[in-house]
Amino acid sequence: MRIDEIRKRRGFLVQLVLDGEPAALVDKRTMEESPYRVGSSLSEEELSALLAESKTRRTREKALYLLSMRDHSRAELEKKLARESGAEAAADIAGRMEELGLLNDESYAERLARDLTERRGFSRRHVRQELTAKGIGRDIVDTVMEGLESDDTQGALELLRKKRYNDLSDEHVRQKAMAALGRAGFDWEDIRRAVSLRLEELENENAGNE
Repeated sequence: MRIDEIRKRRGFLVQLVLDGEPAALVDKRTMEESPYRVGSSLSEEELSALLAESKTRRTREKALYLLSMRDHSRAELEKKLARESGAEAAADIAGRMEELGLLNDESYAERLARDLTERRGFSRRHVRQELTAKGIGRDIVDTVMEGLESDDTQGALELLRKKRYNDLSDEHVRQKAMAALGRAGFDWEDIRRAVSLRLEELENENAGNE
């Protein structure tokens, strides 16, 4: 096959015109680093190798972009990469990201668990569900949950304080608050205890203001 033309396409892609027919898309950098230019000949094997190199580069650059935007679990990253590159290429690049220290499920799970409990006020059960949904392996989830210093009653109480449910003696407000705690993954006993503790706090505060 002969390269008759190299046409610019969207982004960093170029299209090879082979024997007069528009053919494969290749990323610009891979093409520039290859020995092929307009007028060059290449075999089917050489074209396949060129396309494979382009695919690897594009998948790697997509992975780096995604990881620069936010942390990912390996399963999340593979799923996103596979949409364009296929499962095999996605797994290979995800493995490379792990080797480079840019992808680590255990560290990611620890950071996410802390954020969900400390900043967002989620229950331990909800945290476990979130980690599992991100594709974190069960062994890592168990290890992270064991090391997570959180108490669901206190977590529910903190959420009540943060959301400023200050009139829990009102049935409507109390039901609304309890529903919010339920959506955050707290079970009934922890919700009941937290509401009771918050009512005591509010009574003491009101007594001190009199």
